[in-house]
Amino acid sequence: MKYLIGIDAGGTKSELIAYDLNYNPIVNIIGGSGNPSINLDKTVNNIISLIYDCVNELGRENCLFIAIGMAGVETGNYVELIKKYVEGAYVIDTVVMNDAEMACKAYFGNKDGILAISGTGSSCFAQKDGKGEMVGGWGHILGDEGSGYHTVMQVFKNIIYKFDRNIPLDNLSKAMIEIIGGSARSDIMNFIYNNEKNKIAALFPIIVDYAREGEPYAIMLLENAGKYLAELTEAAYKKKNFKGPAKIGLKGGVFHNSCSMLSTYMGEIQKRLSSFDIIEEDISTTKAVCNIFKERK
Repeated sequence: MKYLIGIDAGGTKSELIAYDLNYNPIVNIIGGSGNPSINLDKTVNNIISLIYDCVNELGRENCLFIAIGMAGVETGNYVELIKKYVEGAYVIDTVVMNDAEMACKAYFGNKDGILAISGTGSSCFAQKDGKGEMVGGWGHILGDEGSGYHTVMQVFKNIIYKFDRNIPLDNLSKAMIEIIGGSARSDIMNFIYNNEKNKIAALFPIIVDYAREGEPYAIMLLENAGKYLAELTEAAYKKKNFKGPAKIGLKGGVFHNSCSMLSTYMGEIQKRLSSFDIIEEDISTTKAVCNIFKERK
């Protein structure tokens, strides 16, 4: 049976889904992280291992095409390097691209659309007339507003502000302190400076839980995230010169696990854009391999 391989490689984990030529998923494999800007050797090993497990099960000779979406790949010459490693190991036609671009192709194929993404990080990827462009997506040092990581960091910045001024902590901040195991300066600095951003972002559900319970500070944080992402979507719409109705896809755990954030985003978008069509379904980034393969046939 002939098949295609799509890989979504991220900072926390990587997912491989193989699709038959009717574009039905037939194999799903989870592997290690895949961000070459953090660790190239580890990324390559994890991707090669994922593909090996798949082709070992389905047959290398039956794989027609591989598409890999990868965080951090747009810097340096990582696209060429990853492609070289994979094609050298398996002699299978392979494309490598930024994970946001690949996610956009999973939603829209080669058609016009804007994909708003909010998970560990945040960005918009706008595609129009066959050309795509990232808006936002500057990473956690320069940006990532509206993301899980950035929102959690807002809590810790609030904690240290109050810590330095002997201001009592709100309930959400108290919960965060309890989770990291201490309220001393050393406890806070150790958690923030000695953990990768995905571990910090993993505390985002705590904010969602407190918002559901009516905690004003938690609700404000999620509403601010929704407003920022709506503004970023509008910026992408204008930058790519969209006119009239636009298809907008929503992707990532922040969108799909926070009602406060999603409702705020929807309200803001209605104010900013006169006509749009929202795709709320969380479509796997790996599905892009099917759309890319169809375009290449």
